[in-house]
Amino acid sequence: MDEFDRLLYEGSAQLPPELSELKPPCPWKKPISQICWGLALVTITLNFLGLDTILPAVGAALLWLGLAPLRRENSGFRFAYACATLYALLRLAVVLFQATPLDHWLAGLIGQEWNTTTGPVPLYYALRTVLIQLVLVFAVGGLWQGLKGVFHQAGQKPRTAAAGGLVMLEVLLLPMALVGLEGWLLVGPILILWVCLIVSLRRIGKSLDQAGYTMQPAPMAVSNRLALGVWLGLHLLIIAALPLLFSRLPAGVQTQVYGTTASDSPLRSELLELGFPEDILSKLDDSELARFEGAYGLKKAGYRNDESNLPDGMPSIVTVEVPVRDEKYGFRTVYLAYLHWNPNEASGGYMEGVQIAQDYQGVTAWTTQPDGVLKWQDSAGNAYTMPLNFRFDTDNAGTACYYANFSLPKDVSGPTEGFLFWEATPTFPEIVSLYNFSVTAAHKRSCWQYPYTLPSELLASSFHAPSWQWRMYQWTSEGQLAPEGQYDPGKY
Repeated sequence: MDEFDRLLYEGSAQLPPELSELKPPCPWKKPISQICWGLALVTITLNFLGLDTILPAVGAALLWLGLAPLRRENSGFRFAYACATLYALLRLAVVLFQATPLDHWLAGLIGQEWNTTTGPVPLYYALRTVLIQLVLVFAVGGLWQGLKGVFHQAGQKPRTAAAGGLVMLEVLLLPMALVGLEGWLLVGPILILWVCLIVSLRRIGKSLDQAGYTMQPAPMAVSNRLALGVWLGLHLLIIAALPLLFSRLPAGVQTQVYGTTASDSPLRSELLELGFPEDILSKLDDSELARFEGAYGLKKAGYRNDESNLPDGMPSIVTVEVPVRDEKYGFRTVYLAYLHWNPNEASGGYMEGVQIAQDYQGVTAWTTQPDGVLKWQDSAGNAYTMPLNFRFDTDNAGTACYYANFSLPKDVSGPTEGFLFWEATPTFPEIVSLYNFSVTAAHKRSCWQYPYTLPSELLASSFHAPSWQWRMYQWTSEGQLAPEGQYDPGKY
């Protein structure tokens, strides 16, 4: 080996690798893969461990990040990128609204309901679903047109059937969501078709790379990882912080009461003789007492918890049934539900709710809407009252109920008491009828909850929330609607 051959041999290790070992550039692989994963995460819903919020947030970000580098290729991609941006912002707005009372305010502002196979939902929810899904349809449609344009520019026949199929499938998902279709027999075949289309869409990126179509990615101000981290951090901040600002309901109209001593009247003596609890009767003012004018019977049920019990935030419930004479109907029955929060737990909650289910066996001609009031004293010894406003609605089982949401006052010395009144008039006043009702109380124990939930929503759903967040207690009673002379409080 001469000197020249030796030098060639020693320098061979510094030569570049053979061209056969170099991988060809794949500029389409990453964005198309991100788009596919984004569509997957925004379409599939998993309702546990908060995945119904996390996965769509990640999916919206991946869809946007996948379309961002393609936005300069043609008008189709630019339109898809704009729609993906709007879609992500709408998703973020939903998370924001659900963390605050804004969602309930908008639902109440629009009003009305939309009927689905799983039950009625506020019309606002249906309109929101339509808007978000339509934006996603337009984004996928822009992607489809953008891919077709790329194939035309490459001088090849468009192979974009998967993208077109996804557009039609996303359109089909809209009426399915509005109708509320469920079950694997219906959803399963569509899910299988959707997976096949997503896999085929990923192959389109490989086809473009193999065709050698070059793509100049549009520049990004930040890296994909940083953009995704900031996006998810914003979601987590909204979910973690905003519910803390709305853990209590706004205080109602609080009226200071002067001269709280109960007046001495013959009606009070008559009610005491019938068995009206003296401690409750002494708290009724004259207007509340007048409801029981003409009483000829009384039935008391329930009890008060001892103040030595560990505080659980739940009120004791005592119900009083009083039939009274009525010139028009012969008689009517007045009901009082007395709620008592002990001093050691009266101001320790965040939200309270009451559900009154009247006459769920349907034996009365009508029942009045309940009205109620809270009564307490502050640390200075001043007495206050606050009205409780009830609204009518049905629970998930279709039972007609009345609901009230409120927060207990913060400055309390002694117990807080609630007085709830309503009346029932029988269909046939000449006979004895059974009258069943229930009073259910809900107590929010935690300052944080996402999404923002009112006690009435929990009560209507009959959902038993985790004990660290909510406590619920139900008192049911079976009474009677009976004319004078036939009323027997001990019979039922």
